[in-house]
Amino acid sequence: MGNDNSEQGLPAAGTEPEVEQVYDEPAESATPGDVRDPSADRMIIAKTLVWIMAGGLLLHYSAVVTLELVGKPEAVKSLEPIFNAWLPVMSGLVGAAVTFYFTREKR
Repeated sequence: MGNDNSEQGLPAAGTEPEVEQVYDEPAESATPGDVRDPSADRMIIAKTLVWIMAGGLLLHYSAVVTLELVGKPEAVKSLEPIFNAWLPVMSGLVGAAVTFYFTREKR
């Protein structure tokens, strides 16, 4: 149990560790791609969020109708907190996405 750090690959005490120099060529490492129109991405995000919200509403109401027809109205009461939690979140996301989609930079 000596102070020999060579077994662990560490430099000897009192010596500076060897540091490799890293050269970065920004012209080669960060080449920009084609210029893209952000409105296409905005449209995809907005439509996706609208479809998710519509699907969630359809799923919720179909579950409520199915549970009522089966005769389990007490199960419908357990769906209310879920609906009350996700509806404001989804409507906020959809509203933000649609607003972002329809706003354009004026140049």
